Amino acid sequence: MIRVLFVDASAAPLAMLEARLKPLFDDWQMVFVAGSDAALKLLDSERFDVVVSELGSAASGFDGSGLLHKCRDRWPAMVRLILSAETRQDVVMKALPVAHQFLAKPFDPLHLRQVVTRACALQAKLYSNGVMASLGSLKSLPAVPRLYQLLSQELDSGRATPKSVATIIEQDMSMTARLLQLVNSAYFGLSRRITNIREAVTYLGFEPIRNLVACTEMFRAMSKLCSPVGFSLDAVQQHSQRVGTIAASLLTDRESSRTAYCAGMLHDIGRVVLAVSMPEAFSRASGLSRRLAIPLHEAEQQVFACTHAEIGAHLLVLWGLPPALVEAVAFHHSPALLGDTQLGIAGAIHVADGIEHARSEGLSAVNLDPLLARVDNDWLSRTGAIDALPQWMAALDSVESAAA
Repeated sequence: MIRVLFVDASAAPLAMLEARLKPLFDDWQMVFVAGSDAALKLLDSERFDVVVSELGSAASGFDGSGLLHKCRDRWPAMVRLILSAETRQDVVMKALPVAHQFLAKPFDPLHLRQVVTRACALQAKLYSNGVMASLGSLKSLPAVPRLYQLLSQELDSGRATPKSVATIIEQDMSMTARLLQLVNSAYFGLSRRITNIREAVTYLGFEPIRNLVACTEMFRAMSKLCSPVGFSLDAVQQHSQRVGTIAASLLTDRESSRTAYCAGMLHDIGRVVLAVSMPEAFSRASGLSRRLAIPLHEAEQQVFACTHAEIGAHLLVLWGLPPALVEAVAFHHSPALLGDTQLGIAGAIHVADGIEHARSEGLSAVNLDPLLARVDNDWLSRTGAIDALPQWMAALDSVESAAA
């Protein structure tokens, strides 16, 4: 059973919160405690899967951000949520780096249950014994580079504008080219071409820009490390970009589509990390995949006791990327574990990855067998997405023919 600790400045709001959470009593073991000191003392003596804190205020003398900061340092595997009616941007911005998610009051208990369930599933993947053992064996992980740091600082300042963000991006030629390539790509379907960075930033929005910069900078950082014989970073990057483009085209919601593009760009970054940091073991996994004719992630599970999806998601957490992006990377081989009833971002990456890998096996709108052999058919049937596969393939074939 999931154990959840709720923390606030005093007992009165906690009593009201407890009353609202009665529908979840059968699912969770909940403890309600007033004050940071009492919460930390309890956390020292008992195990909790989740801590949910109010932000607090100077008047109350309670600092929820400070509490979660200590929780992050001392119990990194614990899910950290903010549940607050606070709307001031400077206060909210202070909390975001230490909280996995910010939930606004008033809230829906059933939505809270969904958030906690998904977050716990992700944390279980990120902090499994296999992941932690592999991370302990890695020679190095890429540090956050200068451009991403500058951009994150600007966006987190609360004063960012399209002009100020564009000024940072324009310092880097390759990032400028990548951004213009994205905004003018076929899946956005613009009637005219965008040729300046400020207009591209205005159109795309700040968070997709942050994510795209992270994608580009992460591959650039990994390219400076040596890779094993037979491994091509360029091939991984080209495959990832195609997966991102396909995944984005499968989702109709604009925000989800943007996130799916970035998730596709990064879904195999853990594969790169394993290849350059543990080349001998990665070569064994690659050989096992070819010899047994099994997917690489299944061979990785046998060699590393985890997969590149989990390693990649852990790296994204270290870089501070959004939970939706981390989750999509972590579960792109197994979207059913998220319990979604619709395709979703992780599901779109799952399908797009399958499409890309099945291209060389005769995949088409009238021959879906190579794709069906690579995806979770039961889950796609439950979401209704399996019936859309012929239509998706026809649309992709049409776009590619027009671009040729």
